[in-house]
Formats: sequence, structure tokens, C-alpha cells
Amino acid sequence: MSLILVFLTSITAYAKNILPIEIESLASKHGIPLDNLSIIVQPVDSEIQLISLNSNVYRSPASVTKLFTAYVAIDYLGPDFTWTTKVFSSDAINDGVVDSLIFQGGGDPYITIERLKLMVSELRNLGIHTIKNGLIVEQEFFQQPQISTAVFDDDPLRPYNVMHTSFLVNSNKIDFIVNKKSSNTIQIEPVFLPEGLSFLDRLEIGAGSCGNFRDDVNFTEIIQEKYPPHTVIVLTGMYPENCDSFEHDISLTDANHYFFGAFKKLWLESGGNFTGYIQEGSAQLFDNPLVSFDSATLAEIVTESIKESDNLISRHMFLSFNQSLGKKNYKTSRKIMKKVLRNNGIKITNSTFIENGSGLSRKTKIRPETILDLLQAMKQHSSSDILLNSLPVSGVDGSLENKYQTDLLKKRLKLKTGTLDGVSGLAGFITGLSGKDYIFVFIHNDIPDYSYRISPFREALLNWVVDDIN
Repeated sequence: MSLILVFLTSITAYAKNILPIEIESLASKHGIPLDNLSIIVQPVDSEIQLISLNSNVYRSPASVTKLFTAYVAIDYLGPDFTWTTKVFSSDAINDGVVDSLIFQGGGDPYITIERLKLMVSELRNLGIHTIKNGLIVEQEFFQQPQISTAVFDDDPLRPYNVMHTSFLVNSNKIDFIVNKKSSNTIQIEPVFLPEGLSFLDRLEIGAGSCGNFRDDVNFTEIIQEKYPPHTVIVLTGMYPENCDSFEHDISLTDANHYFFGAFKKLWLESGGNFTGYIQEGSAQLFDNPLVSFDSATLAEIVTESIKESDNLISRHMFLSFNQSLGKKNYKTSRKIMKKVLRNNGIKITNSTFIENGSGLSRKTKIRPETILDLLQAMKQHSSSDILLNSLPVSGVDGSLENKYQTDLLKKRLKLKTGTLDGVSGLAGFITGLSGKDYIFVFIHNDIPDYSYRISPFREALLNWVVDDIN
């Protein structure tokens, strides 16, 4: 009996880890501890795994999590789903003058500046030319409380830290170019600058190249107390002298203030008049909106969320699962997600935890085997074209546009990336030189930090797979 037990235990242990000697040697060469790695490689047309390393260990997947959110959103809400923003007037518009415009947020995660221009144009076409007492915004679509964006990494102005907001525009984002002039002065050129916002340059010019910019230049948001308040973005630190120009972006922390500034700028440019500021309120007393603006379709927005690894869009999709009168919060969305995944044959355990749908989380834990199940389900789904085409392509677009550009790897990898300090993830599909397709899952965890470099090993592994496991 004991011999049988030992035999069965050995089979189970072997089944858990299948690792070709080439990959084991590769990990050893780069000093990568195998305990920190999970890898699965499986031909698309086979159930036989060529590599299965720590596939049932719960890992932090970073932005690979977005694949789960996108899949459930497409399956549960449907590819034609849209979010709706409604605009009401506080009084009659017959004379072209209104006291206030009321914007009811509907969770749209992707109101670009171009779409805001269309909103302004449509309101102006109704004959409105003067807003006397500013804007009112209803921010009640999501019930999930916001946590300060500074909590995650103490860098609140980075766009990836923007929190879910029932109504916001352009992810509160300011895109700009920092130019160093021949006189060793700095000039900041925003692509679009809302009213009530300015930059203050306090940079010194010192040694270094453009690669030093993100480490050496700091941004601080200061809101000056006056009515309406003015926001100043202060640049401090050392600007690299060998960097003639650098493209960068930041996101303001106050969605209402950003929207006010953006809307007022466009309204004034349209020839309208505007006085007053912005406040939060309710649109529940108003029955008939002046206009309603639908978002882009979920199919389009899913592509943006996966290609560009957009945390805000993924949070909004996750929180929007519940379309009933119940609460739109993380807890409700987790229940819906698990139900949808299980209904589609994806093995997800009670221990699996997805915090917010974006992957910007230290609490999210998923087994690589569950990611494999998801990828297989994506292939078989009726909207597989949307899901698979949303994956970044190596050397071509999205988060892989500037990665894996060698002749061997370019255009052969369709993978979702995931990166946090101490976390590296890739999941998707690889096409070998022979044309054979493989499912690929790679999760590396070593938190808080690892002293070795994971990227050379990861690229060597990808080369090995593309070369058809030779």
C-alpha cells in the first residue's frame, strides 16, 4: 500500500512540473530561482503541455488580470454595450441662456477631448450661448469608494493611477513635450491645456540622457485657493542636458476640476460665454436630458484597454458588470466575474482573488492554469475576433510596440503584458516558425525586488518557443 502511495505521489509531483532541460539550464544560466516562476507552453490544438512549471501556484499577475475583465465584459455585457452620459439644463434654454448645465455621469471611461468637443458642439447647436452659474456633475454611478491614488506607489500624477470616476474626461490627462532650447532654457508645450491650469518650471539642467527623465524629473500638483481654483504643475529636479525633448503625460487628481477646465476652454473657443465654477449634485429631479452621449462600443473600448493596458478603462468595465439597481462595487463585480467564468468552463477557485479588474494590485492572486483556461475560452468564444485582436503584437502595437523587434520575434507574439515592481507577466499566443500556434503563460514573482534581471531569460524562452521548441 505504501509503495502505491509513493508511486502516485511521484506521478502527481511529475504532473505538476514539466520542464525541458534546455529551459532549466537557461534559468540556471540567468540565476532565476525556479520557485519564483510559473510557465505554461501548450500547442493550441493539443492538451499536452510542453512546459508546465508551478502552474497551480497562486501568483500576482499584474496587468494580465485585464484579460479576465475584458472577457467577462464582452461575454456578460456584450460587444455592443455602451455607457451613456446625460446633460440636463437647470432651467429653460429658450433665450439661449442657462443658469447651469448638469452632467450625469454614466461610467464612460473613454471621453476623449475630441468627444468632449462634440458634446460642446451639440449643446451649442441647441442654441445655448451663455452659462451663468457654471456646471453641476452627478458622480453617483459607481458606489465603490475611491482610495487616494498616492497609496499604490506614492506617484499620484501618473496616468495609470487614475481612479474610477462616474464622470471624467480624457482620464484627467495632460500630454506635453518638454523641450530644451539652445539657451539651456526649458519650454513646456501641452497638446491640450484646460482652463485654470499652468506649468511652473523649476528644473536644473545637468548630466544625463533622455533615459534619465522619469527618474530625475518630479511633478507636483498645487491647487491655489481662489475662485475658481487654479492648478499649477511644478517641475523640479534635474533635466538631462543630452535630452533635446521628451514626451510625457500626467493626470490631475481632481476629475471635476479637470472637466471644468476642459469644458470651459472648449465652450469659450466655440464663441460661448461662461461664468461660475463646478459643484457636485444630483440629476434625479430632471426627467428629460437636453442631450445624451453614448460611449464608443465595448468592443472598441476593450481593444484600447488591452492594447494600451489602460487601468482606468479596466476598472470601469469591472465596476460596470452589475447593470441592475444593485451596487456597482468591487465585491459585486467579483461575484459576477466568478459566475461568468465558471459558466464558460474556466476553472476558478474560491481562493482566486481579483481586487479591481485592472491588475494594479498587490492583493490579486490567480493560478497560471486559470489563465490557460481563459486563453482557451477566448479562442472558442463567439467574440473571439474582438478578444484576440485586442492583444498587443510584438514590435507592432500597444504595450509590445517597442519590444521583441528581432527578426525572430517580431509579429509572432500576441501577448498581454503585466508589470509591477517584482512582477513580470505575459499571456497569450505565439506563432512558431513552422506556423504552429502555442498558448503561452509566463508569470514571475519576486517581491519586493529581485537582484537578477528577468528580461534576458524571458526573451530567450520566447525565442525557444518561436523556434518550435528546438
